Amino acid sequence: MNLKAMKTTVGIWLCLIGVFIIIHFTYLLAGIKSDNRVIVDDVLLTLLVLFLNKKYLHLKLHHRLNISLSELLKINSLPIVFYLFYLTAWVVKLPNASLYRIVDTILLALSAAVFEELFFRGILLNNMIQHSKRNFSSYLSAILVSSILFGVTHMINLFGQSFSATLLQAVNAFAIGIMLAAIYLRTGSLKWTILYHFMLDFTGILINHSIVIATPTSQKWLGILFVDLLYISAGMILVRKKQQNKLEF
Repeated sequence: MNLKAMKTTVGIWLCLIGVFIIIHFTYLLAGIKSDNRVIVDDVLLTLLVLFLNKKYLHLKLHHRLNISLSELLKINSLPIVFYLFYLTAWVVKLPNASLYRIVDTILLALSAAVFEELFFRGILLNNMIQHSKRNFSSYLSAILVSSILFGVTHMINLFGQSFSATLLQAVNAFAIGIMLAAIYLRTGSLKWTILYHFMLDFTGILINHSIVIATPTSQKWLGILFVDLLYISAGMILVRKKQQNKLEF
């Protein structure tokens, strides 16, 4: 692992966490508790990240890779399977939801998906790769570091929910991060990771009626950990050593 690359990546992450904490305490002082503050957070942070990247980091967020449709479908095979489950949930939940609730959920899910994919895959993952040697070990380190930071960031949700629920979110985010990082490295585009992230968040908010989740039961822990193993396995298969030539960009 390139220590310099890891230090700069963690440094960028810490700066963003600092900004987020300042924004959060501003909300607390103002007495603002609405879930919609997350939309404002994500839009502001997205603009900030884009500005800083253009001004200082100069990281290329999208890469032109020559990928066939069949290869693209293969890379996104696990997300496609989950899309079917998400759409089934939509069929059950959407008819009973108001138009306001649907629009609000779309905005919450989309703002989170765009910002988090831009930052964790577009900036942090890219930064690790750009400052490391282009070999299998470096790609794997970049995936793990960016995914760990993605998971740890979700511990911020302790401000609004139980430790058990937040820990489950953090573990789940780490596992999802591995798969999304692998998809990004294999496709060279954030649009596929944003799409899956949006579908996942939209469905979760629609079912839970909030961005805050209830304390999970032991059965829910087991169910989500099983899905997390699928995420991690899919990611590792996509970036296994034999596929290294497809990761070069």
